[in-house]
Amino acid sequence: MKKDFALIGGLFLVIVVLLVFGQGFTSVGFLKTKPGTETLSSSISAKTVKIGSVAFNVEIADTQDERRKGLSNRESLPLENGMLFVFEKSGKYSIWMKNMEFAIDIIWIDKNKKIVDIAQNVSPEPKKKDSDLAIYTPSSEAKYVLEINAGLVSLNNIQTGDVVEF
Repeated sequence: MKKDFALIGGLFLVIVVLLVFGQGFTSVGFLKTKPGTETLSSSISAKTVKIGSVAFNVEIADTQDERRKGLSNRESLPLENGMLFVFEKSGKYSIWMKNMEFAIDIIWIDKNKKIVDIAQNVSPEPKKKDSDLAIYTPSSEAKYVLEINAGLVSLNNIQTGDVVEF
């Protein structure tokens, strides 16, 4: 009988600790990245983008050359990182996976910083010609496009209509 009370008391204590101290935890913080990939590219400015309780350290691609290159020719992206494409005006900006080596989630964000469309688990197409690559276009106009590692949209319950802070 004492063992039962001790077990119940221990579980209760664990639950209380998680409720009190677990508010700042997100799934991204528990996932490990490859050694040596913890920093952002030094040639592009960085910023934090927050969606709900999850925050991403993003590289800003706000010139035509930076947007054209995007995340191409990289082996991976640290899980808590991403790339934010910033355009001068709203439009239906399409994304393709030219020279990409890993899958991503693509999030289109309007001028009011609200998510207007999402493409999940977009895979690279390494053996295709440029003319055969899939092109991902949002259903609504956006001023920003956020690219993050594939699966993080689902893992963090990110949805169309969510507000983005940056």
